[in-house]
Amino acid sequence: MKTYITGRNKDADIVITDADRSVCGFHLELIEDTHHKYYVIDRKSANGTYRKHGGRWESIQQSYVNLEDWLLLGKYPITVRQLLAMYNEQVPSIKDTRQKRLTVKRDPETGEIIPQR
Repeated sequence: MKTYITGRNKDADIVITDADRSVCGFHLELIEDTHHKYYVIDRKSANGTYRKHGGRWESIQQSYVNLEDWLLLGKYPITVRQLLAMYNEQVPSIKDTRQKRLTVKRDPETGEIIPQR
């Protein structure tokens, strides 16, 4: 399982450099499970995360998504595939360091983030 922290912060795994301030520093998590399915979790962002469904934007907190699904991070539209392409463009050594430092623990039953000390 891989987790990609996504947002404007330079320490995110997927850094969205051309986004406006409607995208938070650490806006969402994109998780690839062991079956290569993708799951998005909004990290309580100020402006929300949305998925285009049936031609309309629907607010999501947690949801499975497909590679071609359109997401709206605040006011920033992007597909899941485009997010992963951004990740793959980064320098591998930087990605490895960020992944170790930003790993979060979750409650296995609720999915809620467990505060780190």
